[in-house]
Amino acid sequence: MYPNLTKEVSYLRLIFIADNAYPSLIKQLQTLGEVIMIPKSSYLYPGVENHVDLHIHIVDQIIFLSRSISDVLYNRLSTLGIDVRVIEEDLEAVYPKSAYLNALSLSEYFLHPKSITACKLKKHIDASSRKWINIKQGYARCAALPIADQALITADEGILNACKTTTLKLLKIQSAYVKLKHHTYGFIGGTAGQIQNIIFFNGDLTTHPDHQVIETFILKQGCSIFQVDGMPLQDIGSILVYEGDHL
Repeated sequence: MYPNLTKEVSYLRLIFIADNAYPSLIKQLQTLGEVIMIPKSSYLYPGVENHVDLHIHIVDQIIFLSRSISDVLYNRLSTLGIDVRVIEEDLEAVYPKSAYLNALSLSEYFLHPKSITACKLKKHIDASSRKWINIKQGYARCAALPIADQALITADEGILNACKTTTLKLLKIQSAYVKLKHHTYGFIGGTAGQIQNIIFFNGDLTTHPDHQVIETFILKQGCSIFQVDGMPLQDIGSILVYEGDHL
C-alpha cells in the first residue's frame, strides 16, 4: 500500500501595481506579499499605459486579464494554480475600449456600465448574487475608492447618485488634487488599494483638501492608513490584490 500523497497548499498574496508607483510604497508592499509591477503598454494612451485596473480585474479569486498582458505574466499566474481568464476584447487607446475591466467589484455590488464590461467578466457577474449598479462612469475603479467592502470615497456624482439606494456608506470629496501625467488630474480610487485593514495611498493624503474627512471616514470603517509622506497623490491605476490558496 502506498500512502495518500497530497500537494501542499499554501497561502498566496499577489499585489499588482504600476511600475511608476513611489519606491517607498512598493518597498512597504513587498513586506506583505509578492509585488507584480505592470509595465507600460502600447495599447493604451499616455499616462495610463501601465494602470493595473485597465489590464486586470480580480473577483472571487479569478483574475481577468487583458490580451495585452504579456504571456510571461499569464504563465506565471497559471503556474500558481490561479483561475486566469483572458478577455476577448482588445484594449485600445480610446474610451470605452480602454475600460472593459475598470469595474468595481464588492461582495454585494458590481459597478460598471453594462454596455462596456468585458463579456467574460459580465457573464461571471451575471451568474453571481451581486446587484449590478449600471453606472455611466466606465472608469469605476479609478473614480471610486472602496473601503472595507462596505464604503466608497468618490467625487463622481453619477456614482454617488446610483449608490444612494444601496447599503454602501458614501463619502463625497472634491475632484482634482490627484496627479496624473498627461491629464489635468486623476482619480482618488486610482491612488490606492486595501490590504487587510490598511488603505495604502500612493502619495500623501494631506495634499488633498478633504484629507481630514477622508481619514475620519476610513477610520470609521475600521481601517488605518499608509501614505507616502511629502509626495503628491498620484493616480497609478489602483493597487489590486489577489489573495487565496495555491498549490
